[in-house]
Amino acid sequence: MRADPGAVETAEAGGGSLDSRVRVADLAPAGWAVTPWVRAPDGSATLTLSKPFARVDEVPDILAELNGDAGPLRDARFTRNREFFSTRYSARATLDPDAASAGVAADAELAAALAAQGVDVAALDQRLAAQIRDGVRVRLVVELPGRGPVAVTTGGDGAVALDATSSVGNRTRIVGVGAAVGLVVLAVAVACWPRRRRPGRGDRGVRSAPATGRRTPSAS
Repeated sequence: MRADPGAVETAEAGGGSLDSRVRVADLAPAGWAVTPWVRAPDGSATLTLSKPFARVDEVPDILAELNGDAGPLRDARFTRNREFFSTRYSARATLDPDAASAGVAADAELAAALAAQGVDVAALDQRLAAQIRDGVRVRLVVELPGRGPVAVTTGGDGAVALDATSSVGNRTRIVGVGAAVGLVVLAVAVACWPRRRRPGRGDRGVRSAPATGRRTPSAS
């Protein structure tokens, strides 16, 4: 997450700090690794969150922890299909800024507290949602095995969709099948290879006389 200089200045107004104003203490118990804020010379700051996973079907739930019900990420689907010679991966998701909201009205306890103070919760929620659409840009980057990163970014009009696929060959099975075919071909070649005929028992008493150039006398 990158906060531009204006966002950093707003967060630290009144003597506050990014660490105190941006609350991430609940992320570590949920399995997230959180790095400290890194400030740039231009006044912006970057916060990095990461969470490992062991199975592809865990990815949508991990993203839902960040996106929630009010975020712009919709219809995230990630699959891995293992075939005999290869494994196919796919990633599909939609970023829809118009679907994002502040979530104030959805928080019953917060909405009740604001209403008790005379705040128009619906109007506040709409105003904050407009600020989110105007001030927040979301970039979704997916890197699948066997291909480079694929990215989509909000910022224009309407939703943007990400649709990426890749296929990785199963080298172990390909080599195994190739070796098996090679052995079969070798066995067939050996079986069909011509062999010298060995003399039988009836051939042992037959001898060829050496040619001497002399004629054998015959009786008339």
